Amino acid sequence: MLNIFISGLERQTGKTLVTSGLAATMQSLSYSTSVYKPIQTGAKILNGFKSSPDLSVIKRIDSNINTLSTYMISGSESPFVSAYEDKVSISIDTIFNEYRTMSNLTECNIVEGSNSIASPIADNMTEVDIIRGLRLPLVLVINPSKTSMDKVLMGLNYITSNKINLLGVVINQYNENSENLEEKYFPQILKEYTEGVNILGSLPDYGDTSKLAPEVLISDILNNLRLEEIFKVRIAKLYN
Repeated sequence: MLNIFISGLERQTGKTLVTSGLAATMQSLSYSTSVYKPIQTGAKILNGFKSSPDLSVIKRIDSNINTLSTYMISGSESPFVSAYEDKVSISIDTIFNEYRTMSNLTECNIVEGSNSIASPIADNMTEVDIIRGLRLPLVLVINPSKTSMDKVLMGLNYITSNKINLLGVVINQYNENSENLEEKYFPQILKEYTEGVNILGSLPDYGDTSKLAPEVLISDILNNLRLEEIFKVRIAKLYN
């Protein structure tokens, strides 16, 4: 099966956009696809029930993608703090069990993290414990307009020290013509200061993503990201 975990180094890096793009693209290539979001912070009330805004984005891009969230928490702080406020106890074993059940239903399974890879989720646990427990390779989404290079280097050290299998980095909202030189030369600087970190591609800044056409996102995923490296599979349809 084709399984990955998508996370970021902080909030609002656009990992849901990357997740929805990858999921919709794999679905369009005839791989049945699921997206599992173990913990949704900032959950919204819809018709009297909590709903996941991130999974709603994914469903808008492709309604055929199978989605699930185990914990939908109202607060937008770290999952641990927000769950405490909501009087919810997050069980990592429940997350593992729900993932195993869901992953048996589809060929391609994408797990999307919550606020960041280092976010506390329960007593003495951070998101990295979920990744390690699920034994999934990691795709890290970095937004150079939000995350400075020094934070990126510290984040990559954190990932390495926790022995996570990092497939590589997707650079989101990348502007090669940015007046900010660190943003403009972000890929080159990342290569210079990180040995062996694989850049899997980049996506542009779409502005208001609520107006983004699914076919545009899928086309950019196919053209700009190294899909076969991400999922470790040769996709025959890409050569037809």
